[in-house]
Amino acid sequence: MMRARLMNYSVVVLALAAVVGVVSTRAAQNATPNGKPSCIGCSVDAKTTPRTPDGHPDLSGFWDDQEGGGNNLGARVDGGSVLFDLGGKPSGAAPNRVRPAAGDPAAAAPNAPTLNPSYKPEYMAKVKAIADTLYGPSTALDPQYDCTPLGVPRSMFRGGLYGAFQIVQTPQLIAILLEASQGMNYRLIYMDGRGHPQDLDTSYLGDSIGHWEGDTLVVDVTGLNEETWLGGGQGAPPLALLHSDKEHVVERYTRNGDMLTYEATVEDPVMFTKPWVMIPRRTHHAGAEDHLLEMTCVPNDKSHIIKPSDADRYTCNYCIPEKK
Repeated sequence: MMRARLMNYSVVVLALAAVVGVVSTRAAQNATPNGKPSCIGCSVDAKTTPRTPDGHPDLSGFWDDQEGGGNNLGARVDGGSVLFDLGGKPSGAAPNRVRPAAGDPAAAAPNAPTLNPSYKPEYMAKVKAIADTLYGPSTALDPQYDCTPLGVPRSMFRGGLYGAFQIVQTPQLIAILLEASQGMNYRLIYMDGRGHPQDLDTSYLGDSIGHWEGDTLVVDVTGLNEETWLGGGQGAPPLALLHSDKEHVVERYTRNGDMLTYEATVEDPVMFTKPWVMIPRRTHHAGAEDHLLEMTCVPNDKSHIIKPSDADRYTCNYCIPEKK
C-alpha cells in the first residue's frame, strides 16, 4: 500500500495525508505466510522487535508517521471524515507525542519534557518577535524556505510536512536518509567508538556518534551551525526556534515492535537557561510497500508569505472574528 507524501513551498501549503490501516492490518502485510518479515526491518507481527545478528534492535527500514502525525492535515474526525484544516487544533493528543499525564511525578521532575525551550530573556524576545510573524504554520523568516537542511532535532520529528526517513544499520555505521522537502539529506552515525573531530567545522546536520545503552540507540550530536531552527511549521513547538552554534543534542531511539520512539535533550549554553528535554515523538515502520521518495527543493518568493489582518476577509482563513 503506497502512501504518497506531497510537499511544496506555496504561500499556503495544502496537503492531503491518506491515513489507512491499523496495526493489525500492517502486521498482516508485513509478514509472509511462513512467518518471516517481508521487508527490510519489518516485524513479523508488529509487536516483536526484530534484532540484528549482534543482538541489538534492528532499526532498519523506512519510517513514516502514518497514524496521526504532529499536525491535523488529513486527520480524521470521529465520524471518519477527513479534516481539511490547516490552522485548527486537532482533537485530543496526537498519538505520536508522549506527554507525561497530569499528576505523574515525571511531569514535575527537573528534567521533565517540555513543549518549548527555556530561553534567556533577550533571546525569548527575539523568538516571540518571530512567532508574531507566523501565518498558520508559515513565516518568511523560516530558513527551510531557503532549501537549507532542517538541522537536529527538527529533521527527526514531524513538526511540519516532513518526518519520513530510511535507516540503514550496520554495526560500525548507521545512516539516516531524510525524505524532506528541503531535498534529499542524510546523516551518518558512527558506531565504531570514535569521538567527535577536534577541528570540526559546523554544518546543518552536525557530527553524530552513537552507542547502545541496552536496547536504546544513544546519539551525541555536535558541530551544528546556527542557520537552522529547532522546530517550526505545522504541529511544531511554537517557540522552539532559535539556537546558537553551541547547540548540543543527545538523541535516544527506542524500538518496540513497529513503533520507534524518539527522545532528545538539547543544550545551548548561549541561549537557554537550562537543557530542553523534548516531548518524546513516535513514528511507525511504514511496511513492505512504502519506500523513500526522491525530493527536490525550489525556493519560492518568500515575500508572498504574509500574515494577514482581520480585515483581509478573503485571505485571513486563520483569523478569529472578534466578538461583538
